[in-house]
Amino acid sequence: MNTATNSLVGKPWYKQPWLWFVLSIPITSVILSSIMVTVAVIGKDSLVSDNYYKDGMGINQTIGQDQLADQLNLMPTISIINTAVILKFDSGSSELPQQAFLSLKLLHPTVSAKDISIKLLPSPTGIYLGDLPRAIEGRRYLDLYAYDESWRIRQEVNLPIQEVILNQPDLKGQP
Repeated sequence: MNTATNSLVGKPWYKQPWLWFVLSIPITSVILSSIMVTVAVIGKDSLVSDNYYKDGMGINQTIGQDQLADQLNLMPTISIINTAVILKFDSGSSELPQQAFLSLKLLHPTVSAKDISIKLLPSPTGIYLGDLPRAIEGRRYLDLYAYDESWRIRQEVNLPIQEVILNQPDLKGQP
């Protein structure tokens, strides 16, 4: 045993295998915790709100906007082909005043950086036209607002879409 003890004593401290074995656990912990702190600071969640009261009050406003769209019987048809957006109202929407423009928001369900907001301008034929900055795909929420945000129509769609009618009544309870 003397030879083994002598061989370990003669080595410098940084060449001792047991030292590195014992130190590997705290060193690994420091490295992993540094990575977790970096990810937590850089990748903050955009879905978390700081002001829950304000958000709760905003829900009442959006409910009122949705109810007004239902009262006006608005059922627009929207088509998104590549980057062109075409919106026309059904003939049943006779109470709709001529709007200066409409606002369309394409909201990504989880990543707010992928949200797009565009203005739809009226044409002489009565349809509204707009252009997307780029072609988009995947699940989105379409929010259509009047120019004064008095009403809102919201629907979930999977893009690209050829044509979809917004604000259709629920037919779930009917045979």
